[in-house]
Amino acid sequence: MTVESLVDQIARELARSEPRRAARGSYEIEAAVALLLRPAGSGLEFLAIKRSECEKDPWSGHMALPGGRRDLDDEDLWQTAVRETIEEVDVDLSKVGRLLGRLDDVAPRSRHIPAIVVTPFVVAVRESVDARTSSEVEMAVWLPLDVVVSEEHRGTLRLDVLPDREFPTIEYGGHVIWGLTLNILRQLEGLLSRMGYGSGARG
Repeated sequence: MTVESLVDQIARELARSEPRRAARGSYEIEAAVALLLRPAGSGLEFLAIKRSECEKDPWSGHMALPGGRRDLDDEDLWQTAVRETIEEVDVDLSKVGRLLGRLDDVAPRSRHIPAIVVTPFVVAVRESVDARTSSEVEMAVWLPLDVVVSEEHRGTLRLDVLPDREFPTIEYGGHVIWGLTLNILRQLEGLLSRMGYGSGARG
């Protein structure tokens, strides 16, 4: 399968069903993230960022996807994703991105932050697209799409504040993805599995 046909198949799979939206009134804040897919050799890779340490950011220091809260001036959540991706990694998805579709809304399970719902958008970009980080982002890294479906890169994480709980992770090259971002990637994993992609994935 060529990279182009893989991207087309992902778009078709995303279009097969309407993504689930959070019920109105169940959240105080809306946000959006962009799951960027870029050609890499005979496959794809996705962009992950590590957020800079910031006392006001509940995801400070975490691996994440570019994105953030909706501004009052944002026409819709796609515009939120576009604006935040420009601000964080200097990639203008309105110019270099192909919107493939949307995944189900996700929400963090924490009583320590306001009720927030996050809408993930899946976007294909050209191989020449690269990320340049802002002060909000400590680093940006392109990771092979195969790590999303590979058992080899599954792990667990314990937090000091919750020592009795283990949280599932994706681990690759010293980077650990968990929590909300992992929940988004799990959706992508399910989509890829329905396509039969995972049967030949390598770690």
